[in-house]
Amino acid sequence: MSRRKHKHRSSAQAQPAAFLAPYSRKNLPAEARGMIANAQNDITIPFYSGALQHADDTLIQQGGGKGLAIYDEIERDTHAFAMLQKRKKGLTARAWEVQPGGDRPIDKDAAELVREILTALPFDRICEDMLDATLKGFAISEIAWARDGARIVPAAIRAHDQRRFVFDHDWQPRLLTWTAMTDGIELPSRKFIAHRFGVKGNNPYGLGLGTRLFWAVLFKREGVTFWLHFLEKFAGPTVVGTTPYGMLTDEQSKLLQTLVRVKTSSAITVPIGTDVKFLEASRSGSVTYEQWLAYWDRQISICVTGETLTTQAGDSGGNRALGEVHQEMLDLLIDSDADLLSGTLRETLLRWIVEYNMPGAAVPWVWRIRPKNEKAEAETRQTKAGAAEATNKALQAIVKAAASFEEDDVARDYIVSFEITEQLSDATIDALVAARMSFGTSAEPDPMVSAEAPPAFAAARLKKKA
Repeated sequence: MSRRKHKHRSSAQAQPAAFLAPYSRKNLPAEARGMIANAQNDITIPFYSGALQHADDTLIQQGGGKGLAIYDEIERDTHAFAMLQKRKKGLTARAWEVQPGGDRPIDKDAAELVREILTALPFDRICEDMLDATLKGFAISEIAWARDGARIVPAAIRAHDQRRFVFDHDWQPRLLTWTAMTDGIELPSRKFIAHRFGVKGNNPYGLGLGTRLFWAVLFKREGVTFWLHFLEKFAGPTVVGTTPYGMLTDEQSKLLQTLVRVKTSSAITVPIGTDVKFLEASRSGSVTYEQWLAYWDRQISICVTGETLTTQAGDSGGNRALGEVHQEMLDLLIDSDADLLSGTLRETLLRWIVEYNMPGAAVPWVWRIRPKNEKAEAETRQTKAGAAEATNKALQAIVKAAASFEEDDVARDYIVSFEITEQLSDATIDALVAARMSFGTSAEPDPMVSAEAPPAFAAARLKKKA
């Protein structure tokens, strides 16, 4: 038996019997059916009540009475808003498709029903509202159901302010009201969609990008304040008035008011003996306020989209190639957002539609389709074609050299000794051995020790020949 046949033995022979035998226990222990590390015994939660609390340190330390409203202020920054919109619009601009959850006719009918309902809704707007979780950690949307003949369909889906909701230990949303400001009131099932981003541990609120963007936008805003102050000093220098010793306080106040009007007046009068000078704003060095703002803009871009070159042009060469690499990173983030959103929709809206109208059918999926990169696909096809051509030439050279061996076993050992033939089946190897004579003989004087033969094979053949 050749080495090739030994290599394809089934790996099941090496498996212990305990792995191959079916699991005979039918009843699961109680500990296996639930979560042991739950919210009730979580030492990272400061205090536990009927409603869980936020675990966002930035929100806890800087939120004050505003709560999640501090993250709304992030979108007032033009660059941060543009980056967040770029990530959202990159997802909603993609086409979507509904795939059945199974192969049965009822599963395909359920997928068609979901497709028809989503088409009738402003689906892109609904998805964009839910993507607000990317900034704040979670987003809440409410469904208004209605009857359409024999069917129950969502008539409207509206997003709500996240500050109006808390979550209980089962991660179900509860609505805060004037009479229940802490724990909120219980909400009906199949009514509210909760989409989360950055979930870790027992934190149903998620952890959005706002916890990181807050500081970048804050530092940038402070830099703008100092820049405006500098521009004011540069455009209108500080006026310094020197008064004679002993001038009355009232006279000094009048002089101060007169000097204040210097910035808008072309001429002024001052008392005799008053010396008026202008203190010009000056600085040296290469660091500017504009560099400070550009730095934080780059940090915002990296945080939201994972790149900078698709929004900012650099001075170095090769920006087109780098831009394509950075665009791939942005596409990966959008792919991740799309997968998270698809999972939320399947577990909520799509499941509820099926349960209301076609109970027993498998819940379908709704996916956002990533646009094809025609250039990349063409380059990939070209690369594969070149590799296939090189492989064919190498195989022809090997089989041609194997034609020098009269014995089939020897020819077979020679052919399978090359790494390039490891992926070929035994039937293909047999066909190559049988057809080797049609390729002609090798021009090498001794093919057993030729440059084409692997060293191990050549040494073994020389030993056998001796």
